[in-house]
Amino acid sequence: MGTTRNNNKKRIDQRTDTTYRVRTVFYRSAVLGKMVMVLLAVLLLASCSNVRPIVKIGLIAPFEGLHRRSGYEALAAMRQAIADAPISPVGFVPLALDDSADPERTRRAARKLLIDPQVKAVVGPLSPALAEASGDVLRHSGVVWFAPFAVAPTGGFAAPLDDGLWASGLVAAVGAAVQQQGATALVLAGDRRGWPAWDEAEWSVIAGVPTRFLESDSFAMESLTENDAIFWLDSAEAAAAFLNAHPALPTHIPFWLSMAGGDPILGERLKIDSKLYWLAWSSVPYTEWAAHHEPSTPSAFLVYQATRAAIDALTGAAPTFATPWRVELFELETGVSRPYTP
Repeated sequence: MGTTRNNNKKRIDQRTDTTYRVRTVFYRSAVLGKMVMVLLAVLLLASCSNVRPIVKIGLIAPFEGLHRRSGYEALAAMRQAIADAPISPVGFVPLALDDSADPERTRRAARKLLIDPQVKAVVGPLSPALAEASGDVLRHSGVVWFAPFAVAPTGGFAAPLDDGLWASGLVAAVGAAVQQQGATALVLAGDRRGWPAWDEAEWSVIAGVPTRFLESDSFAMESLTENDAIFWLDSAEAAAAFLNAHPALPTHIPFWLSMAGGDPILGERLKIDSKLYWLAWSSVPYTEWAAHHEPSTPSAFLVYQATRAAIDALTGAAPTFATPWRVELFELETGVSRPYTP
């Protein structure tokens, strides 16, 4: 009987001990679970408190039609600029709208961008003619507006329609180059919309050589001589059409373009093999930048710089790139561009 009682007591003690251990495990698990939930809640609140407000930078460029490659190149350059920018109290994102390189669509894109209250800056359009078309919408909108071609030669960017120094710098460079090529007069051809409305005398002073306009009448081509050089102010496709209609022209006189010379459309549409020349704004940092970025064309560099300038303006930071601009010269032959020295 005594042995039986002892065995029963041992069983009761074992069951009690097991129950105690089980309760202890459940209690500790519950406490640990609560601690995990509290920690997750703290982390969630911390992450929410670090979310930065969003500011959009609009991009007006062609994403459909003939010029769509230029638009996607510009968007890639803008994204690179945003990624490279220092961390700021706000987060920047691009908002790209298509203008198909068409004046009316450019105005429409500008209006759509300004409807969004998060859009605080606009980069584009990409050409002087399109900037003129959208200028009445963007000029007094209150948003930061930079057109990539409208540089301030001393550094940064100028108001696209209020400052003609970007144009005078290109014209002066062309005037100097054509004189070294043996020309004694400069002829301006193509659509001049978006370029400063200077008369021939004013253009001549800036170019440093007598300058006149090439009219569109049937006698205009007959006025050209071997002492002339042409500076094309219009688009790449318009230049190709003009040169294809006058295939012998570049063999007799130098034919210069501005940024349109770097547009692949020009080489694709040309049906002649003559050497052409073009020029673009650049700066000392371009070479190093091009080695680490893709796309790395001069036009992509301008969009990148315009985007960084917009970010600096919105954050109140000192200009990231205050280096003076300079004009780079290129020669174009069989679709390949190379640096050119007269």
